[in-house]
Amino acid sequence: MSAAETGVLHTREQGKRVHVLANLGGLVAIAGMERVEPDLLLGALLEVADRLPKMKAERLEAMRQRGASALDERGTSKRAWSARQSALDLHNVHLTSDQIRGLLRRLGERVPGERTALPQALSDALQEL
Repeated sequence: MSAAETGVLHTREQGKRVHVLANLGGLVAIAGMERVEPDLLLGALLEVADRLPKMKAERLEAMRQRGASALDERGTSKRAWSARQSALDLHNVHLTSDQIRGLLRRLGERVPGERTALPQALSDALQEL
């Protein structure tokens, strides 16, 4: 049964996002952390995220080199960098329902009455541009 037949459809952007997230999961696996409890894994990532801006350039470079070596060993370096580039092209934008309605009107699109249908309507309208 195809995705269309099951009603499971997603936009190209959603597909890209899934691909990016799968690649990030791959990095977790390469680091040998796929069996770490989710709360501990997230805590570790949050701690590193807090520390990164404060680290010296030499330490950051050493971490990069270690990561590059691990990727090279697995032959996944090119794919990891491609996934990062794809991720950089995705942007999270928070809009109110009224803002989405206004954008749809300016695009000359039908504005759905159901609030939950607004994001998909905007995504569909932008696909047509």
